[in-house]
Amino acid sequence: MKLSIDKKVAIVGLGYVGLPLLRLLTKKKIACFGFDIDQKKINSLKKGISYISDVGNKDLTILKKNNLFNMSEIKNVSKVNYIIICLPTPLTKNNQPDMSIIINAFNKLKKYIKKNQTIILESTVYPGATRKIFSKYLSAKFNLGKNIFLGYSSERISPGQSDIRKFKYFLENTPKVISGINEKSLNKIYQLYNKIFQTVYKAKSLEIAEMSKLVENSYRSVNIGLANELKTICYKLKIDVNHVITTAGTKPFGFNRFYPGPGVGGHCIPIDPMFFKWIAKGKGIDSKFISLARSTNLNITKWVINQIFKEAPKIKNKKHKKKILLIGLAYKENVNDTRESPSIKIYKSLIKYNNTIDYNDSKIPKIRILNKTLFSTPLNKLKKYDYVIIGTAHDDLKKNLILKNSKKIFDTRGFFKEVDSKKIIKI
Repeated sequence: MKLSIDKKVAIVGLGYVGLPLLRLLTKKKIACFGFDIDQKKINSLKKGISYISDVGNKDLTILKKNNLFNMSEIKNVSKVNYIIICLPTPLTKNNQPDMSIIINAFNKLKKYIKKNQTIILESTVYPGATRKIFSKYLSAKFNLGKNIFLGYSSERISPGQSDIRKFKYFLENTPKVISGINEKSLNKIYQLYNKIFQTVYKAKSLEIAEMSKLVENSYRSVNIGLANELKTICYKLKIDVNHVITTAGTKPFGFNRFYPGPGVGGHCIPIDPMFFKWIAKGKGIDSKFISLARSTNLNITKWVINQIFKEAPKIKNKKHKKKILLIGLAYKENVNDTRESPSIKIYKSLIKYNNTIDYNDSKIPKIRILNKTLFSTPLNKLKKYDYVIIGTAHDDLKKNLILKNSKKIFDTRGFFKEVDSKKIIKI
């Protein structure tokens, strides 16, 4: 069945998923409204200042400032044909999926929904969540699947991958999974997303699409967990784990390279597998791989901290105050996001022993940790530090500068994997 398309879209949530999507839609000449609960973000966008590392200030010039709104002006969703919800889904204190941000946003906008609109959820959720959150209200007020349409499309944003010289896949050319509550809903979503994504894959159901997202990130979590466990074994064997994985990676089939680090961070890898575990537990299944991977990825941060203490015991001696520079606070390279960052955990562990700890991060000029505002220290002051810790290695880090001017370096990321020096302790 061929359906006409009226390209007017509202994006609810202008974070790491919503803002790049808003920009891409605008780039494709599709009229867009953007909504966010954080007025600071709206003000920043209207000034042409980006708060996301993957979206530069120049990228914002195509956005229409008058189409950016606080959630208090959510009534404007009545003017569009597509409402795309891109909101975070954290865990509760009991490690259960927290859908409250989506539910609260939907409660604010639902009275402005009109006939023939299409609602698309892009947030990571458990299987059945899209149906559970939206269907009851939409079915009561409309004829769901006939004069109101509902679907789910998992986001596949990979923060930090914006350099076309280094990476192959970006938002526009990453295959886009879509699903609908019925075929007409699916076709509605396809007609929009086929205009902006190079490849669109139609999942057989909402639940299949929802589950596929959890599988993608659980796969990564499990493999990163294996790499982190290999790290501890290779350390004992005095074998460089990064060279081991690189060597194994020369096999052209049956092997994907996952490298270890000081832990996992961000909003996906530490969080999404717990959705998987929670839904499995509800069906009486103990997802052991998921639990073991999570435990390994959490414990590797503690292991890294313990190795630092073993190699430099004076750090724990409060009588011998040491100067330490922690390079990289972001949870991964080339982003300005510190959510669940292992570097923050390392900082908090080392500061307990009365050490002077500064940080350097080109993506994070200032940050507040333990009720204290810190500012990034330039690398031209390396010589004054007793120890340098590589927590995250952005692409703009200069190896030679750090190696030449540092007294002792703890490399948790394999940044110096090609360098042999007595200065460097690879952990």
